[in-house]
This record gives sequence, structure tokens and C-alpha cells, in this order.
Amino acid sequence: MKKLTRKQLPLYALAGFGPNLLNLIISIYLVDALIIEGFGVNAEYWTFANKTLVVTAVFSVLVLIAKVVDGLADIPLAGLTDSLKTKWGKRRPAMLIGYIPMIICFLLFCFPPTYAEGSMLNTIYFGVLLLFFFTAYTLTMVTYYGTYSEVTENAHDRVYLSSWKAFFDTIQYSIGYALIPVFIGFSLNIRYIALACAPLMLTMVIVFFILKEKSTLPKDVATEAAQEMSDVPKEKEVSFFESIKLTVKNKGFMMWLGVMAAFFFGLQMFLAGQNVMASGAMGLNGWQIAIINTSAFAPVPLMLLIYNKIMKKKGFRFAFQTALFSFALAMIIFSIAYVEWIPSVYARLIIGAIGGTIGSYGIGAFFSAPYTIPSQMAAEELEATGKSHPSMYFAMQGLFNAVVAAISTSVIWLNIRGIVVNGEEYFGTHLMLYIVAFACVVSIVLAFFLPKSFNELGKGGRVRINE
Repeated sequence: MKKLTRKQLPLYALAGFGPNLLNLIISIYLVDALIIEGFGVNAEYWTFANKTLVVTAVFSVLVLIAKVVDGLADIPLAGLTDSLKTKWGKRRPAMLIGYIPMIICFLLFCFPPTYAEGSMLNTIYFGVLLLFFFTAYTLTMVTYYGTYSEVTENAHDRVYLSSWKAFFDTIQYSIGYALIPVFIGFSLNIRYIALACAPLMLTMVIVFFILKEKSTLPKDVATEAAQEMSDVPKEKEVSFFESIKLTVKNKGFMMWLGVMAAFFFGLQMFLAGQNVMASGAMGLNGWQIAIINTSAFAPVPLMLLIYNKIMKKKGFRFAFQTALFSFALAMIIFSIAYVEWIPSVYARLIIGAIGGTIGSYGIGAFFSAPYTIPSQMAAEELEATGKSHPSMYFAMQGLFNAVVAAISTSVIWLNIRGIVVNGEEYFGTHLMLYIVAFACVVSIVLAFFLPKSFNELGKGGRVRINE
């Protein structure tokens, strides 16, 4: 695969913007929009029809199944893209296979078959759409992320590409969490907002133009090999089961997955419930929620610079632990801005904005690290052994993330959001903040067990974290 120039890397990082934004909208907004419980201010705009359109208990199980299947599908889908043989290469065809169904499922999700309350038809319809959407999204993105190690020359380019990806993620989340609540405040329903954002899916088309691949058909590969110098190292074909074995045997990577899973459990619960929390437990309206979210995402580019400076001086592990701590602290600050404790809405708004600003440091790190570590691991393995299977690293990370996200956002979040204790209507959403903070603390502790070599990443010089 042709390496991209440093000038091309920012554009390549932009490609995932649209699909990621739409995945955010369907996961964070549209799933919640089917259930009225937990919403307070502007509930008629946060939901499709100002009522619960699904059977919540059954739907929570279907969401869990969809996310677990999505996670399990990561592995075979990664095997598919790492070994696909076509005259157009293996990456672009795999992304195209997932890209089109992903768009279709997103659009269909915006049109309930019925607006009847507690409809089992809706429950099954949306559950099936989630299953297909998540699977198609995974095939598209695990293939895209797998190319990160293939289009870059070295560790510094991979950090550079990941940093640009984090920058665009910041814009994506700013739209998702700061701008969308403003539209809600202007009495626009979340369903119409989602449809208006759908054309942004076209950013993925960038990949199909900028990515240059050669044929992976056996006869074409053999012909090319015969035409080149015999001493030029070739990529070794890796079978599906060998790819899994190599990934699982990488101790450093498996330790990273433990750290990643712990914080991702809390992060996904917060992302899934933050609008319900702001509308209910914090008692804020659309423009006030936009201020909170702007305070969380606007400083991210600056926070990324600070994070990278800390990483250059202290290494990746220490820098990532500081990010986890900042996010846990933000959760505790958010919990103070509780309608049951602070009567003044403006006081709650100020407290929330402070928490958002502190948490923005962690957000920047969370955007960058999940791309840097797997791509670096895969690149090092290719250099050392000639075996290329980068998508499997992202797939294994995706599997862990999907399982913990399914547990946190469907099994736990959907069922605690409606808990009422001693007359406190929003007790469940308030409790969520403490769960998220605890998950960050667990991740901080687990990070101490990462190999010492993880602290060399980001410091400069030749980097190897597989050692």
C-alpha cells in the first residue's frame, strides 16, 4: 500500500468524521429518543413522540444483543479485511461493503413503523436496525483504522495521524454535544436533526480516492513479486486463526485492553446518559446544555497540546493516567450540580461548565489513544516479522469495548435512569456520574501494570512498545 505524505494525513483523518458522527447520533440520541423516562426540559424534542415507543425492558436486551454481536463480529470482519483478495486491493472493497448498509440503516432508524406507545413492533424493528447498523459500521471503521499502520512511515507519523483524528473527533463531538442541544432549544426534534446530519456520511468517500492499493489476487501478487528484487521483504499472509493468536499473545496489547475496557465502560455510560443527566438531574434547557458541552469540547485542541507535551516529557502511560484523573474529577463536579442540592439553575450551570472544562483534558486523550496504540503495535509486528494484520488489533480492541459498552449503556444505564429514591426523580441519572468516576479510577490503577515501554511512546526517538 502506498504511504501517504505528511500533508495528506490530516485529510485522511477527516474521512472518518461523518460515520463517527452518525454513530454518535444513533447511539447517544436516537436510542434515548425512543424512551421518555428520565427526560425533563424539552422532552418533546429530545424524543421522537414525547412518549416511550418501545418496550423498555425488551429493548434494553435487544440493544445489548446488538452491541455484543457487533463486538463479536469485529474479529471475523477484521479477518475478512486483512485477507480479502480482489483486483482493487483489500481495504477499499471491505469499507464499501459496510458503508452502504450503514447509511441505509441510519436513515431507516429515523422512521418508526408506528407511533403507538410501548409498541413491540417498534422494539423489534429498532433492535434489528441497530444490529445491522453496528455491524456495517464496524466493518467500515475497523478496516479504515487498520490502514493507519499501513499508510504511515513511522511512530511519529502515526501519532500525528492520531492527533489529527482526535482534532476532528473534537469537532464531531462539539457538533454532537454542543450544537445539537442548541437546535433542541430552538424546538427542533432530534429526528429531523439526525436526518439533516446524514449527508456528512460522505466524508468517508475521501478514503476511496486517496487510498492507493494494488491487486491482492494471488496471480497479481505473484507477478509483482517476480518483477521486483528478491531481497525486498514481502508481507506474509496471515491466516484468520494465526491473526487471533498473534494478537492475543501480545501481552502489552492485552494489558492495554484491560485499561481501555475499564475507562470505556464509564465513558460510554456517560456519553449515553449525559443529555438525560443535563436535562433531568441538572435541570438545564437546550442552550444551557450547549454551554456545558461547549466548555467540554472547545478547549480540547489546547488540551491536546498540553497532553502531548506531558507525554513527550513523561511518556504515554503517565499522560494517560492524568487524563483519566481529570475525567473522574469532572464527574464529581457534575454530581454537585444536582437539582436536589443546588436550587439556582445558574449556579448549576457554572458548576457544570467548570466540570466540563476540567474534563476536556481527558476527552482529548481519549480521542487519540485508541488509534495510536493498535496502529503502533501492528506496525512494529510487521517490521519485526513481516506479518500484516492491523485490523485485528482494532477488532480485538473493538470487541472489548463493545462488550463493556453493551453492559454499561444497555444493561445498566437504560435500567438505572428511571430509578426514584426517597422522592428524588432523577436519582438514577445522578448515580451514573459516580459509576463513571469509579471506572476511571479502576483504569488508572490498571495502567500501572502496563509495560514500562509504554512510557517511551511519545518521548521521541525510536519507539517500540511490543518489547
